[in-house]
Amino acid sequence: MELKYITQDNIDEAHINITSAEMYKEFQEYNGLMLRMQKKRYAFLRDFWALWIMNAILLFLGLKTFLFWNGSLIYMVSGMYPLCLLVAAVYLILMIYFIGVRKLYSWKAGLLISLLLIPVSLAFIPLVAANAIVISLMEKKDSEMRNETGYPHFVPLIGSYKSIVKDGEVFGIESEGVYATGMKADYVVPEDPFAKYRIKPEDDMGMLSDNDISNIKE
Repeated sequence: MELKYITQDNIDEAHINITSAEMYKEFQEYNGLMLRMQKKRYAFLRDFWALWIMNAILLFLGLKTFLFWNGSLIYMVSGMYPLCLLVAAVYLILMIYFIGVRKLYSWKAGLLISLLLIPVSLAFIPLVAANAIVISLMEKKDSEMRNETGYPHFVPLIGSYKSIVKDGEVFGIESEGVYATGMKADYVVPEDPFAKYRIKPEDDMGMLSDNDISNIKE
């Protein structure tokens, strides 16, 4: 998204002071984009945590299955059960480092790391396939978000509003409405025709009080 009025400081502070209708329009478009990206981010986080929960469950079940089913290539060659546990530990460390810490969301990298489990036990074949599928979904969602403004948290901006009066026409935001040519105002605050006559002495009473103004009929 190309930004004309919203700066990086605004994004970092999650706040912008709106002073024109054009800025307000960009503010709305930006926040709309942030909401769409947040939905994708939530979907990505769902897949991210599903990956680790799936690994915790299937890794435990796979090692438990190994005790009752002689499907380990490493055990068949070496006869060493601790060696199988060592390879499984290396797999887990590599997954945590590259996928969890380095955030290398590549299904190819995930598949290569997961292939370490095949010699440990053929029961891990479903886990290897599941890792590749889930990481590919994560990779797709991350590529859709990576180049968007506000990555990776996509925090919407909070706007504070000012109005600009020029040549009798109101531009920008004031209370409940937006005023500018071509934009619909939900609520219009008219200019006060008596403002130039009102003074504010120490007793807070001017030449015309609010009650006087509200009772004047055109």
